[in-house]
This record gives sequence, structure tokens and C-alpha cells, in this order.
Amino acid sequence: MKLLQSLLLFTFTMIASLIAFTYTAIHFPTTMRDLLSGAQNVRDQMQSLYLPDNFMVWVDIFLQPNQIVLVGISIAMRLLIGILASFVSRNRKPARTPRSGPPPSGAASSPFSRWD
Repeated sequence: MKLLQSLLLFTFTMIASLIAFTYTAIHFPTTMRDLLSGAQNVRDQMQSLYLPDNFMVWVDIFLQPNQIVLVGISIAMRLLIGILASFVSRNRKPARTPRSGPPPSGAASSPFSRWD
């Protein structure tokens, strides 16, 4: 169940990131152009390192400005959704009912006695 929840949360995060990317491009084109030019600057800095060709081909493939901006928005969205999910899950935890009766012998001295 936890795996399904994680997959759904990841899918929701990616869809929300794409929506945020598109929304920014449509409604705030100046901001998007600034983000893309900053990402292009990162790519130019990587290319100015004069790395061997077997590394530079990966810089050319993976460090496209639009990909850098999308990854940045995805990371920010993941952080935002993670913070929101922590608030929701904190409020959903049921109250823990105390056990009745004395603890089994030797359990009180165990460092793991609080983990049940």
C-alpha cells in the first residue's frame, strides 16, 4: 500500500510540475525567459570546462535549458508537496492506545521497548 501511495504521489508531483511549467510559460513569459537564460548560463559554464568529448556529449544531451528549468520546478514542487503531505499525515495519525498490564519480563530493560 505504501508503494502505491508513493507512486501516486510521484505521479501527482510530475503532473503538477508540468502544469506549473506550462502556467509559468503562458502567464509569466518574462520570468520563464529569465529562468531559461539562467539555465543556458549553467550549460555554458559546463561547456567552458573543456571536458573530454565522452563527458561533453552528455552535457549536450541532458543539460538543455528547458530540461534544467523543468527539473528545478519538479524539485520545488516535490518539496512543496512533501511539506503539505507531512502536515496532512501528522493530523491523520490515530491516537496510540496504551497497553494494559505489566510489560513482559526483560522488556522494560530493552532499548527497543518503546518501538511497539
